Order: sequence, then C-alpha cells, then structure tokens
Amino acid sequence: MSAQCNSDYNKNQSPKIANYDITVDLDHEGKVAHCHQTLKWKNTSPDTIRSLRFYMYMNAFQDLKSSYLRNSGGKVFGRDIADRSAKEWGHISIDKMLNSKEEDLANNAEYIQPNDGNKYDQSILEIALNTPLLPGETGIYEMDFTTKMPKTIARAGYSQKDFFLFVHWFPQVCVYEQDKHETWGWNSHQFVPGTEFFADFGDYHVTVTASDHLQVGASGCRVSEIKEDGKQVVQFQAHDLIDFGFVVYSEFDVYKSTFRGVEIEILMPPEHCAFADRYRQAIEHGLEYMNKNVGPYPYPKITVVDPPVHALNSGFMEYPMMITAASFYGIPKSVRSVESLVIHEFVHMYFMATLASNEKEEAWLDEGFVTYYEDRITDHFHGEKSSFYNVLGFRSGNAENSRLEYTKLDHSRLGPIAAPGWEIKGPYKGLIYAKTSLVLKTLEGLVGSAAMDKVIQAYYNEYKFKHPKEADFRRITKEVLADVYTGFDLDLFFDQCLHGTEICDYEVVYIENTELNSGNNTKVVLSQNGGLQFPVSVEIIYENGSVAYMDWDGSPGEKVLEYGPGVKIQSVNIDPNNTIALDINFNNNSLTYNPNKKPIVKYAAKSTNWMQTFLEYASFLF
Repeated sequence: MSAQCNSDYNKNQSPKIANYDITVDLDHEGKVAHCHQTLKWKNTSPDTIRSLRFYMYMNAFQDLKSSYLRNSGGKVFGRDIADRSAKEWGHISIDKMLNSKEEDLANNAEYIQPNDGNKYDQSILEIALNTPLLPGETGIYEMDFTTKMPKTIARAGYSQKDFFLFVHWFPQVCVYEQDKHETWGWNSHQFVPGTEFFADFGDYHVTVTASDHLQVGASGCRVSEIKEDGKQVVQFQAHDLIDFGFVVYSEFDVYKSTFRGVEIEILMPPEHCAFADRYRQAIEHGLEYMNKNVGPYPYPKITVVDPPVHALNSGFMEYPMMITAASFYGIPKSVRSVESLVIHEFVHMYFMATLASNEKEEAWLDEGFVTYYEDRITDHFHGEKSSFYNVLGFRSGNAENSRLEYTKLDHSRLGPIAAPGWEIKGPYKGLIYAKTSLVLKTLEGLVGSAAMDKVIQAYYNEYKFKHPKEADFRRITKEVLADVYTGFDLDLFFDQCLHGTEICDYEVVYIENTELNSGNNTKVVLSQNGGLQFPVSVEIIYENGSVAYMDWDGSPGEKVLEYGPGVKIQSVNIDPNNTIALDINFNNNSLTYNPNKKPIVKYAAKSTNWMQTFLEYASFLF
C-alpha cells in the first residue's frame, strides 16, 4: 500500500493535551507486541500533578476476575470464554517508564479500582511522579510496554489466519478535568460493560513492524512503508484524535476511493468482496449528509474494516478514523442492515471522535445522537418506509426499526438514560440508543426540522474537540430556540426525558355521539396513559366531512371534550403527524366511530395469498 491522505487539512484543531509516538514490534506467532512510546502530556489544570493515571484496558481480558468479565457468566456475545487456555488470555504491562531525569517510574506503579474496589481488576494504573508537574508544564516520558493479545473476546484480540485488532491496546493517560462541582481531578473509570471512550485529544505517530505477509490498516494516514527481509515497517500519523487503533490480517482485499476530498479505505476479506461497493456508498451517504446538516468531516480519511466471520466479535465498533463493520454471505441489497451499521459507525466520527463526550458517564450523548442520525441518513437515501428492508412487499424504515427497539421494551423497568454506563439496569441498546434517538426525534417534531438542525450545528461547532456534557447541550438548545416559539418548557422536556422513567401513550378512549333531541352531549374522551407531558394537536373529523384542530397540553390522565346534542363526530386523531416519536403506541392515537372494514379484508386476503404461495413453494422442497 502506498502513502495515504490529503495533507491539506487543519492539523491543529484540538488542544493536544496527550501526544503519543509509539513503535510496535508485532510477533504474530506469539500473539504479542513489544512496544515503546514517548508520551508528551500537558498539565492544563491549575493543580500540581503528582501522579499520572493510565487506562490499561487489555487487562480486562486476562481472566474472569476482571470487573469487565466477572459478571459475564463465562460468556460474551453468546460465546463461551471460561475454559480457554492461559495463552488465549491477554494483558498489558509497563516494563519501564523514564522521566526526563531517566528515573524509572515503573517502580511507583500501583493498580487502583476507583469504581468498584475489585482488587483483581487491573484496568487503571496510577504512577507517582518523582518530579511533580506544575500548571502549564509538559511532561515527557519514555515507556516500554508489552501487550499480549487475547483470543478475541470483545473487539480487541486475535483470530484465525493472523487476524489482529489492536484497540484499547496501549497505556493511555486518563483525563484530568473539572467535575460538575468544578473540582479538578482524575476522571479514570475502570473498564466495565457499558463504558467506552473518554480520553484527551492529541497527535499520534505510530510505527508498526510486522511480517510482510500481513496487511496493516489504522486510524491515521499511512505516511511510509518499507519492506525488507520478510519484514515491513509501516508508519502512520494522525492529528487531533482521542485514541488510535490498528488492524492486521493476512487476507484483506483493499478498496480505495475518494469522496469530497476524503479518502475511503475499505479492508475486506475476499469472501465478503460483494459488500465493498455497498460500504463505499454508505460512507459517501454519511459524508454527504453530515457535511450538509451537521458540519464538515474534520479528518482526511476513514478506514472501514470488515472482519472475517471467525473474527466477528471484532466488528460492530468505532474508533477515531477507523470503524469495524460486519457482513454475512447472501445478505441481499433489499436488506440494508450492513449499510445501516456502516452509517451508524461512521457517524461516531462526529459524536465520539470529534465532540468526544464522556461515554462512560453519559453514553447517550454519543450513542443516542448517532442513532438519531443513522435513522435520518438511511431514511433520507432509501425511503422512510423501506430503508431498513424492502423484501417481497414487506418493508420497514430504519427509524421505524429503532423505534421498535424502544417500544417493545418492558417500560416499567426502564431507568433514566442520563446515567453512567455502569448504572444502566435496563436493556442498554433500547434505552441508550433507541430512546435517546426518539427524544431527539420528539424535540425535532416539536420545534421543526430546520430549528433542530440549527441546534445540532451550533452544538457541534462550539464543542468539537472538547468534552461537552449534558448541561452544554441543554444550554445550546435553549439559546438557539430562544427566538422559536416552542409552546413547552425545555427544562421540563429534558428533565422528564433524560432523568425520568415515565412513558408517553396518547389514546382516544371513546367517541359518544348523541341525537339532536336526546338532551345529552356528544363526548370524546382522550387520555395520556403515561407520565410524560408534551403539547399535541388533536384532529377532529365530523360526520359532514369538516375538520377541526385543537391544541392539548398532553397532561397525564383523561381529557373530556363535550359538544352539543346532535353533533356527529366521525373520527378523532391525537398527534396526526406523529410528531411525538416517544409515544409508545401510535395505534391507539386515533378512533373512528364507524370504521371502514375494507382494509381488514384487503390484508386478510393478502396474507392468505402469501401463505398459499409459501405452501406451494414448500411442496416442491418436501
């Protein structure tokens, strides 16, 4: 592979607090990497720093005693990991850490467990500094470390035919920042399920030495490559990233293209080559839509890795400038699960890689926003009612599918979405991904798409290459919408949607028409069966065909509408445009006094026809 990337882009977009120059010598047979890194870390706080803390996340995969695995029951992603041999586990260790005085600080190292006190967990390492760092000073540390790769458990690791995914693989300094009380300190959570990225921005220069039968792809741009005596030395550089990952495999087919100045590199196993063009188009759709509706893509390249089936646990994930997808032989173009996944992971380049909110403490700020845009992008390019699949007349949109992930849950047990990952007790994906997406979709429905786009654009432009929190998004939203009549309290909206556990369920309970001389009033009874409150429009269609609309504040409980005797109401529809995406049941939003039964007959006949066709086809097989 030749050198990559257009160098004509802004390489100074972030504060560059943590900068790494890493060399990797990969022993693919021993499944181990011997590494050296030069860390340059700047103290941007007013405090004197007396120790550094490091993520040592590969140690989560050294045994079942780690906090990440101890409640797994010996299974991850449905696969048994309990009875693997000693050499199939992984770990990371710092062998030497020299300061500017060439003192070895590795002797000061101590594993700590700030979250759960599990003494067997070694995912956070604290190293006391012999020479403290004063405010504004930059410390330079030379570190030798060893990473033993595990057989793949969750993303990181190795699989057959010399496949390696190096993620969470190096000693990465934690974040020293102010908490919500404006007190400075280390934000250094252990590696536990439900937690992912939180690190400072910086520049990465990574050199990988490996056997020349392997192919190497990475987060950054390839700047040089030398092959000699059965070895290859490949150099990558990347600017303004919060992390760096790379992949190694012996059998990749490589597909390259450029779209609007961004290099797209797709690494595919040969058996999945049919998906390469679908991946390329999905990335192009993501670039086009996000550039237009959120902001310019800030990097010159994106690498898409499609793992072979034997390494599938390495898929479905995002890293700065590199994503891992997943595909299977035979998925037709009418089923766009692969496109949906690639778009989802690409959008992380905005909300994980660039905005870089704390996924450990506020995962909804990443996964929820990403799901919201995944739905928008996929529906925009493939149709709202058919973007996820359109097979033999049966179809569903991506946003519809995301909504189903939320509405099918047991809502009585859901917790708030604005909670740290380790506190999420309900179904994580349905809550953090899907519900957050519906919260944003509901806000869009209430204020309009144009206003919603202005909110996200302002949020992105102000907080890119920073670490925004919930309060920052709320402030931006209120500022942008200050001149837009919303008809509702934004603070109440966020409080109940992010921190509450109530649901929204509008219902037309019944319509009671009366005769002119009956002496009784015609009645319509509406109900909000949940605790959430949003303003909605109610459409009322009279028997004579006239239509009226009324505004309802959507208060929990029943609302009775009364009309004079003899008023005939044909149908009532709450929220006729389905602006309140959080409503868990659209079907009971409307009621017709004398329903037309023709659609029932139509769908019954259609179902019977499909069943007859299926049975006729099956008769040829058996």
